[in-house]
Formats: sequence, C-alpha cells, structure tokens
Amino acid sequence: MKKSGLFKIIMFILFGIVILTWFVSAGYYNSGELVDLGMNQLGFFDFWQLLFASFGGSDFGYFVQILLFLISVGALYGVLGKTGKYRAVIEKIANKFKGNELHFIVIVAFLITVLTSVFSYELWLFIFIPALISIILLLGYDKVTACVATFGAILIGNIGSTIGYNIVGAIQESLGITKLSNGIFYRLGILAFSLFALTFYLYKAKRTSVKKDDEKAIEAEDLFAGESKANKYSVVPIIVIFSILFVLLILGCTAWKSTFNVKVFTKMNEAITSFAIGKDKFTIFGKLLGNVSAFGSWHYAEMAVMCTLSALLLGRFYRMSHKETIDNMIDGAKKILNSAVLVVLAYTVVYFACNTMTYPTIADFILKATSKFNIFFSTICMILGSVLHVDMLYVVNYVIPQIAGQNVSTLVMSLLAQGIYGVTMFVAPTSVVLVLGLSYLGIPYKEWLKRTWKLLVALLAIVMIAIILAMLI
Repeated sequence: MKKSGLFKIIMFILFGIVILTWFVSAGYYNSGELVDLGMNQLGFFDFWQLLFASFGGSDFGYFVQILLFLISVGALYGVLGKTGKYRAVIEKIANKFKGNELHFIVIVAFLITVLTSVFSYELWLFIFIPALISIILLLGYDKVTACVATFGAILIGNIGSTIGYNIVGAIQESLGITKLSNGIFYRLGILAFSLFALTFYLYKAKRTSVKKDDEKAIEAEDLFAGESKANKYSVVPIIVIFSILFVLLILGCTAWKSTFNVKVFTKMNEAITSFAIGKDKFTIFGKLLGNVSAFGSWHYAEMAVMCTLSALLLGRFYRMSHKETIDNMIDGAKKILNSAVLVVLAYTVVYFACNTMTYPTIADFILKATSKFNIFFSTICMILGSVLHVDMLYVVNYVIPQIAGQNVSTLVMSLLAQGIYGVTMFVAPTSVVLVLGLSYLGIPYKEWLKRTWKLLVALLAIVMIAIILAMLI
C-alpha cells in the first residue's frame, strides 16, 4: 500500500512551529487585547521534550480515547474478515448495485454528510466506513473516489453542519448565541450546495473493471477485504452486530440534552445507577456498571468497548477459539495502527501551538492590518488557526474569540468559523479525518490535492458566498 507522506508533513509542521518561536513573540488574547509574553526561543532538545510531553500531558486522555477507538475498529474488522461471511456480504451488496453504481455511492455520501451535519458523528462513523469502502471499491471506483464519498463526506458534513453540537453548538456557545436556530437557513444553504458539489464530483468519477479472482490485488487495494471462503454459518450475526452498533451510535453519541433538550436518558441513567436495595441502600447497578455515562454522553472510550465486545461475540458466533479470536483482533489492530498513530500525531500539533503561543501574535498582526473587520484577513487567520488547532474543541477556545473581537456580527462570525474551518479540514494535512482517510487508503497527500482541488474551490466559493450574503443582508 502506498504511503500518504503525511508523517513527514506533520513533523515538518511541528518543526516549523518551534522555529517560529525564534521570530515571533508569544502572547495570548484576553478581553479584546493581545497580552505580549515576549520571546521564548525553543531549541533542538526542547522540540523533543515538547513532543514527548504531548504524549503524556493531561489533555492526552482525549487523544488516547481516539487511538483506542480506532484500534478497536481494526480489531473488529480483523475478526469479521476471518468469518468468510463478511466478504460474501459485501460482494452480494456490490452485485446488487451493478449498473447502478452511481446510486450507491451518492446514497452513501449523502447519508454520511447528513448524519455528520445533524449529529456530529464524525470519527464514530469509521465503524462502518471500512465496509462501505470495500463495496465502493468492488463497484469499480478508485481509492480517491472512495475517500471522497466517505471521509470527504464527513468533512463536507462539517462544512454544512446544521445543528451538530460539536461544530455549531460549540461555536455558538463561544459566541454567546443562545438559539441553535440562529442562521439555520444559511447553514442549510451551505449544506445543500455542498451536497450538490459532492454529487457532481461523484457523477464525474470514472470506474474501472474489478478483478474479483485476484485476491492479492484486492487485498492491496482494500485493507479489510476479508477472506473469501464458503462455510455453513449464517450471515445473520454480522447483520445483527452492525445493527446494534448503529443503534448504540445513535443512542449513545447523539447530544440529546444539549442539542434536542431531551433529558430522558440522563434521568434514566441516574435512576438505574442510584437504585438501591437492602437496609444499607446498596446501589447494586451503580456498583456493577461503575462510572457509566448516560446515553447522549458517550464518547470514543464507550464505543471502543462496544467494538471490542462485538469482535469477541463474533468470534464465538463463528466458532473461533479464544486464541483465534484474539489473534484475529490483533491482526486487525495492527493494520489500523499506523493510521491511528498518525491521527494522534496530528493532534500533537495542537499541543505545540498551545504551548508556544505564537499564533495569537501572528493573528493580531494580520487582523490589525485594517481598523475594521475584513473578511479576507479574518479568513486567513481562521485557516491558520484551524490548521494549528486541528479540533473545533480547541478552535473555539484559541482562535474564534480573537477573530470575533473585531466589530463583526455573531452570525457572520459563526458562518466564518464553521465554513472556513470545514473547508480547511478538507485539505489541511493536520485534519484528523483526512489523515485517517488518506493513511487508511494509502493515498498520497499530493494525489488528494490533485484530484480534489476543483471540489475544494467549489466548497470555498459556497462558504464565502454565504458569509458575504450574511454581511449584506
């Protein structure tokens, strides 16, 4: 499988952040002003200390959850691939869509985009993406097209996020917007036109003939193609497991309370964990379950546990010995390990940026080029801030307040933050979803840029038009 080249690029960015400390003073934005902390030049050994610290800091718990989640998905597919039935299922689905290949890939892209836009599932959807990619490749599409229809669709869902808590909710909280419906028609417009651009890209995508009998060729293209072998076992357990995982994704990872004001799951969790028996009021379920989060508050750790349990159950259903099941899980985990580590490495960029603190100084210099809000300079700051801070969780804390400190309406700022962040993540080498997609499929970063730049320009144009309309109306 080809290497994406992302390791070198991310390491270059990390070195670049350290080098910046020799030319740009550190600072932080507070109450509308930049507080200058002076020069803090870092040396060669400082770089490595910062890198090692990023893997052991208090914030790394969040990154470890993602690492374990991705490895657990790999473990699940490691077992699936040895059942013999998984490969049969994806081939059967691919055969049913012969002659209607475009319909399948558009439906997949549409569903992933909408699910991300509404529910902010993002990386959680990776549970199902390897199977979808296998089908897309069997339909004759190449890896770049498969990446656009899956991982690219997640990123486009972020660009056109409508009520997704991880994007819209986080941005609006940082700007003090109380109503989630504020600017909804602009966001719906961005989503609709972005989906149109994505559909047009997929419509123009070319297909090639697939050599089903060439096992080595298939495995070279598809990391989790699975074995093709006949046996007496049913396919039902696979369908049941995927169905349960999807239901758990909906129930557990949807921000029911924050987005929809649904509190039933929180109350139910409290009732179950606080249920007591006996004179001593022993909370039996609370003790048995431990510190379990309510549905709507699940994160990567909970879904990692569910994927691991699913792999173990499938091993029993298909009569694998305990050793075979564990060995298959380890083999699957090894296949995804490289991608998982690259994803965590992308997150170290946040740690570097937040500890060197040169971004606020750079952003202050750019934004003060004009006395009033300027969409061009603000966009540049948003792009740079998104590349360096990677996740919206950090962007809302370290980037948005400084740009919003200008004389700009909250609606314009929210559209700028969401749209430019989303477009940047579609192309940035620090984009977690993009890093996962390119490394998983073995797509060189340069090839991604070459094949998707027209779609990128279209998405940027859609976002900029929406922002300009919000400024004028």
